[in-house]
Amino acid sequence: MFVWWKLGVGLPSQFGGTGIESRAAFATFATFLLLLGTPFLLTSIFVGDMSLGEIEFDDSGDIMTINIRQNGGSGTHDIHISISQFGSELWSTDSSFSINKADGLGDYGEISLNTIDFYSSNALLSDSSQYTVTVTTEGESFTKILDSNLLSRTITGVETSTTASMTSSSDECGDKESCVKGISLNIAAGLSAAVGYSPSALPYADYTLQATLFFEGDKVAIEYPTITVTNTVATWDSNGGDWGSGSGIIDASIILGGSEFGSDLQSEIIPKSAWEEGDLGCYSFVVEVTQDSPWAGSTTISGISFYLYEENERDSDPEDPNNGESDVIETWIEVDSC
Repeated sequence: MFVWWKLGVGLPSQFGGTGIESRAAFATFATFLLLLGTPFLLTSIFVGDMSLGEIEFDDSGDIMTINIRQNGGSGTHDIHISISQFGSELWSTDSSFSINKADGLGDYGEISLNTIDFYSSNALLSDSSQYTVTVTTEGESFTKILDSNLLSRTITGVETSTTASMTSSSDECGDKESCVKGISLNIAAGLSAAVGYSPSALPYADYTLQATLFFEGDKVAIEYPTITVTNTVATWDSNGGDWGSGSGIIDASIILGGSEFGSDLQSEIIPKSAWEEGDLGCYSFVVEVTQDSPWAGSTTISGISFYLYEENERDSDPEDPNNGESDVIETWIEVDSC
């Protein structure tokens, strides 16, 4: 009423006024309607264009979430999603999403996919191996390259090695000057590298490892429990401490646990007393990788290394090699083959 009075619209004669000023009344009424309808007009006229927002993966890398942004948007929209690698479409789906969320960047909707549905091969080998996602909705199409680290999960290289822990204890060596107390087992698994380099870590790979030390061909000396690796966390049956703690982290490599500690190596070892075969001779350390589809590659991945376990003699007095006395020592040396 204050606005009505201030604009001089007037009062009807029955209320003691001089009558209504029609032009002023119309202007006041039109302005009121315009103000009343402003929110509707803003949402109808100033709705932003759709755009492809963030593409995020959960901690395990198993679920990918695509955000589609549209400030002022609402409702449910059809969407077509296509994922390609090496220039060819691997997988596609038709679905729908709703603009029903908001954050500091504005309004958005989201749709989630399972990585296992579209994974084909590692994305770190070359630029052409990168995965691209194309999103089409409301007549607009958007394309983005996906994170290659999260989409490289196929083990392509394995290396094995062992190191002997030595002792000079007469309780273990008898008349020998020194002998092998036990060995540590080391595995490196990941993306194969150039000759002379260890495999690179694949932190989102899921796989199992079977590690076996063979004696003279196919005689089992050490059969390690099956190791399951999920996102770098390795677990196995420790059998009450026979095989260490039963867990560890394998980034690019891991030293497998044993029941004793080798102070010279500063790592756990598997003592000779726990070996099924412990005679002098040639040993081979074999590790096989198993991956389920679709992470598995086209070939079985394995690594092998060879070691010669021998007795040797050395002069008991290096300063006087002609004294005719010698000591017996054991050696554990890597060789090319058995």
